[in-house]
Amino acid sequence: MQNKMNKGAVKFFEEKLKYEIDPYTVRHIVDEKDKNYIIVDVRDSNSYKAGHVPTAINIPSRDVAKFINKLPKNKILIFYCYHVTCFAAPRVALGLANKGYKVMEMIGGFDEWQKNGHPVEKSK
Repeated sequence: MQNKMNKGAVKFFEEKLKYEIDPYTVRHIVDEKDKNYIIVDVRDSNSYKAGHVPTAINIPSRDVAKFINKLPKNKILIFYCYHVTCFAAPRVALGLANKGYKVMEMIGGFDEWQKNGHPVEKSK
């Protein structure tokens, strides 16, 4: 039983890690201006304006259907929302993965980004 459980855990975490990214790695992507990625903030527009990950675009989770045709399928989309218990980013990522998009989730959301002292951009 234990061996079977370990195999299941190994498979689960291997798959999970393929689609998660930490704020430090996202910071590196931002700093290097890596064009292979697009960072997508799925929080509401007021939260985005008050502060967001630099270079991130804002597509509130409720509005994804309006913008789906503007998102490229040849780039990796990194989604984030408010905090570690917010499920908007993984829901959006799952929906777009089902439509053929390359997706990842930034773990911890914007709260974790800020807690680690990464730069914050504001919009008008």
